[in-house]
Amino acid sequence: MHKHLAVLTVFLAILCHSQASPGQSNVSTATPQALAANGSGTSEGSSNKTESQDVSKKAREEAKRLYKMGVKYGRGGLFRQASESFQKAIQLNPNYADAHYGLGLALFDQGRWEEAIRSFQNVVKINPKDKEAREKLYEASVLAERKTNPAGHTEKETIAAIPLSPNASSKSPSKIDTAAEVPVSLNVSTDSHPNNSSSAATAGNDLTRVYHIGVGDVLDVRLGDQPASHSTLFTVTPSGLLEHPILAEPLQVAGLTVEETRARLEADLKRRAINENPRVLVGVREYLSHAVIVSGLVKEPGTKLLRREAIPLYVVIADAQLAPEAGRATLIRHETGEALVVDLSKPAEMNLLVRSGDVITVHANPKLFFYVGGEVKAPGEKQFRPGLTLTQAILAAGGLSRESKEAHLAREGANGFLASTRYKLKDINTGKVADPLIQPGDRITVEH
Repeated sequence: MHKHLAVLTVFLAILCHSQASPGQSNVSTATPQALAANGSGTSEGSSNKTESQDVSKKAREEAKRLYKMGVKYGRGGLFRQASESFQKAIQLNPNYADAHYGLGLALFDQGRWEEAIRSFQNVVKINPKDKEAREKLYEASVLAERKTNPAGHTEKETIAAIPLSPNASSKSPSKIDTAAEVPVSLNVSTDSHPNNSSSAATAGNDLTRVYHIGVGDVLDVRLGDQPASHSTLFTVTPSGLLEHPILAEPLQVAGLTVEETRARLEADLKRRAINENPRVLVGVREYLSHAVIVSGLVKEPGTKLLRREAIPLYVVIADAQLAPEAGRATLIRHETGEALVVDLSKPAEMNLLVRSGDVITVHANPKLFFYVGGEVKAPGEKQFRPGLTLTQAILAAGGLSRESKEAHLAREGANGFLASTRYKLKDINTGKVADPLIQPGDRITVEH
């Protein structure tokens, strides 16, 4: 399989493994492209019972932290990083069942079937009643066997091993996450929207959980009632067509979801009386049509491939790996040409949704200054940093040169004029008055 520069997505979830009730089927059995784990970590019930008493409390807490980090990477489709986090968690707590399960799914999504099998076997060894792990173990075994013996799998195995589309519906309870303050359903069909009166919220919800097929994408198309004797992979042509031998003529699929493509294929088979009750399975094997470009102060610049119509900026940034001096990002919208500046230290801004064609440039924060004069040892221009107070600003100027009583803080208002405020240094030092925060461009004058 083509090795992507990055696999990016908002986490198409399966039901939380650690919180699944006994006997309840987990969506992961039909969605191997989804990394299983909930956003809040593991439940205290299933995994704590299996944790060794020899593992220290500190090690368990660190393991849970690494587990949650793996979950975050999984939500972004960064399965390699996710597997590394899960492996570190397991090293600290070898009997952490949820970490083994998460590692198995991360390896599964990378096509590392044999390693995934070992992880699921570890889960079953820790908890023999884990139905979800047993089902995933079977699925991984089928795919591993198919890899070594492509013609030897049965019709049942072919159907079971095909991942459902990202839009496949489920009767399981949905889990809610957020991106750009928009609720994102991780486990519902595209036909069912969360109760939200805001059309913008609904639109954002759709973007982060749906994928429209594009030129260059590689589709896996199979007939559910026939064994796959030939290749099932088809590349969408430059004109957006799917050329499948069973079709009378190429089908326009660019802009459709996999579910819409499946429905059209089945309708065509019915119309031509080839099959009265056809069952077609469609999935995206390689996501190549949706991409963003990242440059600037990152360790891994370049093209990043998306597996959704939109993903949060923090997912892209996590994959590109910020340089230490990075502070801001400029995002240029492909559709409108609009340029947005994002403060990378603000989580709310990092939730900004990124779409295919957008260009992201990461750069350092611009240097900002304030000015100090009067009774200080080193007056002049000083570099500003967020959170700086008046007392700290005076100390940055070398401190008082003689005993002084007041400081005047002049700040430019919206009208362009300076507004001055007097502060008694004694009141600040005794806690009678709060130490005021400094802003870029402030002028501070200390008087005797």
